[in-house]
Formats: sequence, structure tokens, C-alpha cells
Amino acid sequence: MGLWKSGMSGDKLFTAQMLIYCGLPINKTDASSVVRKSRLADGSSVRVTFHQTNPDVPLPFRADRTMAYFLTNKAVMQQSPLLRWDYANEYMRLFGLNPDSGAHYKAVQERFTRIAYLGINVEYLDMEDQVVEHWKCPIIDNARISAKIDPEGKWKPSVTIAEMLSAKQEVTFGLRFFMELQKQPVPIPIELLLATQKAHRLMDYVVFLYWRAFAGATQSFIPWRYLQEQFDNVDSNQDRWTQQFRKAQIILKALPDPIGQIKFDVSPAGLTVHPLPIGTTFFQGFPKLGAKKGIGSGS
Repeated sequence: MGLWKSGMSGDKLFTAQMLIYCGLPINKTDASSVVRKSRLADGSSVRVTFHQTNPDVPLPFRADRTMAYFLTNKAVMQQSPLLRWDYANEYMRLFGLNPDSGAHYKAVQERFTRIAYLGINVEYLDMEDQVVEHWKCPIIDNARISAKIDPEGKWKPSVTIAEMLSAKQEVTFGLRFFMELQKQPVPIPIELLLATQKAHRLMDYVVFLYWRAFAGATQSFIPWRYLQEQFDNVDSNQDRWTQQFRKAQIILKALPDPIGQIKFDVSPAGLTVHPLPIGTTFFQGFPKLGAKKGIGSGS
């Protein structure tokens, strides 16, 4: 009953957000759903399932995660679940895409559409792996999208983003997702995404490390076997895991402070992530909160 009353907060909320940010598939998949899971210090766990809401629209993959980062950052920074689509050109500018290129605009449209159709279920499981809490939180709740089915039965956008939203120039963020996002906002610095833009697995790793260091209240150790449940990676070779996270270490150290202040140790057994100091600020008005609000504060 105590677990039930505690709700999705603290470690559980941070972990759920982290899994959503860092758990999208790397490669395009025909699977209708993928599952990510993270264990908490007390032996309980958080499980996130990404699932299709339309069989003709695949799950987001590769660079689609940058669209998810961009949209959620916008919602956090403007403190509103309503997003105007004039942000599309801003997204293209940030990620080096040419708004005058038909191919680039089509790619952005498809990224947005896959994110808009993405269904997300979050579950909190107790120490016996029994579900204690479950909630649904699509990133996008409402958007005007026009589409058609081609002769091969594949779903295709039929108009440009600007046209499909011309009757309603706002996209509505999922209200449950937005509410949870506002409880413990952790905006993601664009430098992290640009530094790893062509390496999406590394992008997930550096975002995970940043998120963990920002949210963490205490030093935490994460075994490689636990990380395998969190990421789109079936590779059991621990040498490659250590190599990838050492690459992430080099990338983070080369970026300006406070990103360069993120500290973690890589060992054959796993990762040890050190928390950033309370008050560390990456965006004005969004400092790291006190220890009682962070991951590990209750363990």
C-alpha cells in the first residue's frame, strides 16, 4: 500500500523519463512493440513499452529521437503543452537540415509523424516483479495529420507538415506526459545531440549519463547487465560496452562546462556515475534541485 500511495515520483519518475529518452530503437523494426527496463536501488524496477498505435506507422528509430528531444525541450522551456509548428524550421536549423530541401522537409515530417503515433506505457514493478502502477503517456496527444496508403500498403504522409497543420497551427503534447515532465524538468543541452548526431547509440549513452548525473543525489553503480535492459543493445560483449562508454567519456570531457563536469567511471563490472552539484544549471531557471528530489535520495 505504501508503494501504491507513493505514486510515480522521485526515482521512479526520473527513471521512467530516462528510459523514454534513451530507449527508442536504433534501427527500423517491424516489431509492434519494444520493451526497456531499469532496476532501482531497492530491487524494484520501472518498465517502459513503446508500441505502435497504427500498424502502418513504424516505431521511431535513429534520428527520430532528436525530434523527441526537441519537442520535449520546447514543452519544458515554454512551460506549455501547446507547440506551434513554426518550430519546425528551428529544429531543421539546429540539426543542419535545409528547410528549402524537399527531401529534408519530408524526412522531418516523417520523424514527427512517427513520434506523434508513438504509444508509451510505463509500469512500476515491485521487488517480486509484480506491477504496482501503470499509466499511458503518448508524447503527442493531438496533431492534424493527413496520410494515404500506397499500392504496397505502406503508410505515407500526403502533404507537407505546414499543410497538414494549416487548419490548426498547434500540436498538443500528451497532458500526462507533460505533467510528469514538469515535475522534474531536465532539459537536454543541444551540444550533447550535435556531438553525437551521426552515432545514435552514443547519443543515447551521453544523454543517459547527463540525465543520471543531473538527477542523481548520490554516487550510483550500474552493472552492465542492468544497462542491457535499458538500451537497444543485445551485445553481451562487455569489452564493447566499456569501449563505447569510454568514447562517451571523451565526448563529454571535450564539451564546455557544466557538461564537461559530468564524471563517471568505467570498469569491467559496470558504470559508477557521480552526481553533479546541487544548483548546477544548464538552462536559466532550471537548476539541479536538492538531494531530496534526485535519484538515490531514498536508497
